[in-house]
Amino acid sequence: MACAALPAFAADDPSRAAEAFFEKDVRPILVNRCFDCHSEKKQKGGLRVDHLSYLKTGGDTGPALVPGAPEKSALIEAVRYTNEDFQMPPKNKGGKMPDAEVAILEKWILMGSPWPNEGAKQVAVPEGGFTEEQRSYWAFQPLATVSPPPAGGSWVRNDIDRFIAEKQAAQGLTPAPEADRHELVRRVYFDLHGLPPTREQVAAFVNDPDSRAYEKVVDELLASPRYGERWGQHWLDLVRYAESDGYNQDAYRSGSWPYRDYVIRSLNEDKPYDQFVREQLAGDEMAPDNPDVLIATAFLRHPVYEYNLRDVRGQWDLILTDLTDTSGELFLGLSMGCARCHNHKFDPILQKDYYRLRAFFEPVQWRDDLKLATPAEKNVFAEKQVRWEEATAAIRARIEALAKSAIDARVERWRASFSEDLQAMTRKPAGQRDALEKQLAGLCERQLTYARGEFNAAKDLKSDEAKAEYQALQEELKKFDHLRPKELPEAFVATDAATLAPATRLQTRQGEQEIQPGFVTIVDPKAPQIVPTATSTGRRKALADWITRPENPLSTRVIVNRIWQYHFGRGIVATASDFGKLGELPTHPELLDALTHRFIAGGWRFKVLHREILLSATYRQTARSEPDKAAAKVDPLNRFLWRFPPRRLDAEEVRDALLAVSGEIDMKAGGPAADGNGTRRSIYTRKKRNSPNELLRALDMPAGFVSASERQSTTTPTQALQLLNGEWVLERARKLAAQVRGPDEAWLAVLGRPPTERERTLAETLLKERASAAPLAKLQSATNAAAGGDFKTNSARERLLVTASEKEGDEFTVEAITRLDTIDPNAEPRTLVAHWNGGKDSHESFGWSIIVTGTKSRYQPRNILV
Repeated sequence: MACAALPAFAADDPSRAAEAFFEKDVRPILVNRCFDCHSEKKQKGGLRVDHLSYLKTGGDTGPALVPGAPEKSALIEAVRYTNEDFQMPPKNKGGKMPDAEVAILEKWILMGSPWPNEGAKQVAVPEGGFTEEQRSYWAFQPLATVSPPPAGGSWVRNDIDRFIAEKQAAQGLTPAPEADRHELVRRVYFDLHGLPPTREQVAAFVNDPDSRAYEKVVDELLASPRYGERWGQHWLDLVRYAESDGYNQDAYRSGSWPYRDYVIRSLNEDKPYDQFVREQLAGDEMAPDNPDVLIATAFLRHPVYEYNLRDVRGQWDLILTDLTDTSGELFLGLSMGCARCHNHKFDPILQKDYYRLRAFFEPVQWRDDLKLATPAEKNVFAEKQVRWEEATAAIRARIEALAKSAIDARVERWRASFSEDLQAMTRKPAGQRDALEKQLAGLCERQLTYARGEFNAAKDLKSDEAKAEYQALQEELKKFDHLRPKELPEAFVATDAATLAPATRLQTRQGEQEIQPGFVTIVDPKAPQIVPTATSTGRRKALADWITRPENPLSTRVIVNRIWQYHFGRGIVATASDFGKLGELPTHPELLDALTHRFIAGGWRFKVLHREILLSATYRQTARSEPDKAAAKVDPLNRFLWRFPPRRLDAEEVRDALLAVSGEIDMKAGGPAADGNGTRRSIYTRKKRNSPNELLRALDMPAGFVSASERQSTTTPTQALQLLNGEWVLERARKLAAQVRGPDEAWLAVLGRPPTERERTLAETLLKERASAAPLAKLQSATNAAAGGDFKTNSARERLLVTASEKEGDEFTVEAITRLDTIDPNAEPRTLVAHWNGGKDSHESFGWSIIVTGTKSRYQPRNILV
């Protein structure tokens, strides 16, 4: 795979991603679940799983794996637990592995079972030190102090252009002309706001004679709250933000949205990045009483979770693994997960380094008992709560007495599914638990709380008298609602479980070792300076302080590279979350270091960096430039930026642009998420991992299971079907059509420019064809509806029948003047107007009816219902 001697662009080979997937996700499963019985020391059933050749050869029952065919692979049959006589791992070795791990093995086999070549290209990391080649690798070097080269001539607008021009000249490339104002204003609006400019905004910029017109637009966009909404989405991708647990139940996380608002607010305020990072890693250790800081620790709450998983220890291990892997990729740009089971195969990262990083997160506890409020707000709530509790004590005591036996029975049935040690933890008073017991009992208690919530008085109470009393008490309790304070917001946050952390243990051939917190050895071998607080170990603050040191060569370069990537579609290092040997080398390393120096000197503020990039001649190039012979031969993928890279709108940009041009977009900021089939901005819509919005999913929105450093860009039939036939999209088109008069206005609204002559001709031809194919609806003859005629259902005497191909969409208005000659003498409704697809009596139909009720209707006579 990619190593220092290979060209910088070898990472375009799909095998790089496949091998990284194996090292990070597959190998740890094989090591943790299979090696005890099926590796070098022991081969139960004659099977080894420590190399692909052994798996393909198999054991006593034949091949364990058929590359590309999970359904034909005995390994998959065993781990799925569908055959009672063939189950692995066995129940005495942990039992069935989580569904997520089974899915990883299935995906790996379907990919063809890639297994890295462990020959000459493998990096052997000596325990006592590192080779000179390893130490001299570019990403581990201190930031270089570089001066801009004297290149670019009159094309240059700032120092960025000098670095770009030098590389272009060396390759014989020529930069593209500057984009015209129509192209440029549309680009920068989508880039900074994720929205198209309005016709008025386009006209204002295009017609502004000021030589600083573009600079003014950039400043206005950066100052707008829309900036945080757009760039917040990038960060949410990186931290795998979602509003549901994932796995099977995919329960909704109703308290997660304040973190999303925290991210948007921080970016709009131009909060320094070093502070932004420290708050997310250790906000509880920095300002535990400040809800605006504490909510940042929701970063630690984003791993997936299954409410009824009985293997609580295994689930907690997966959560800590997720935090470790994500933090290594997000902040350091290192595939730390590849060193979980052994020293990294390609990078100089020790297995101990992985567990040193994990040790910083070892004491973390997910908190379900905290509120997102200031101390003063908590005091006011407590005072009101006391008054309510005093007034309702007797009622609540009787309710509890009635329900206690049924609730206890549910809880004990659930508790019995845990192992005996976990059962003991849940029975131990919370104040007597150590840190590990708090973590594990906390996950158990989530399940027991679910069991308590399953209590149903109508089913669980045995006697009618008890049910009646319970209901009466509930009604009596409601009379005191005026005394009860409004609940404080749930704090979807994390803290340390105690001031003393659980041990981080590493199993080695020499036995079990306890690992202390530490940094990546090749970067900083010194032990961290950890200062505990009154309630916390202080470990995460020590990690956050190290990550945000100006001298850190990894974290500083990583975030600057990410900003460049989001502006140009590709980072200076194309593999933005992997600066190691499996990633790509930087195309412009001197520019990366120069920008990183300026970023730190500017106070770690994003907007200063944005402005420098956006005002460069490099960014202002047109994307409408075809490659000449030199570009086509030397740089067909535009890595040296001889033009601005054409960018495809991502899922949220497409959806928000549809709402913007139809005039429907709801710009309300913050608060609980809304239905994605509504009109709020996409960042404020519900994001469920297993059931996302269909349009956004079709357009490659990440699901939120893992950190996403870049958006996939696929072309699928589903996308075309959603955009051409999706009812939500068609409704936006109808709204737009009602506002424009002809192709010119439609083009200006949607594309920000008038149509070309060819486009105008095609559009007018299409409109004529559609008009002739869909004549105006004709009313059925109403001759039988003359005054005094007999009433008859399903006739014009009951209703006006209209034949029309047009669908009215999600929202519509019916305007009519109706005279009721008669109504049904019984309870039968009569239809005024209806629209059904397939007939309203079919269970597979959908539609609506507006009816008027009869004389004996329980809804009252002459009542209009939908």
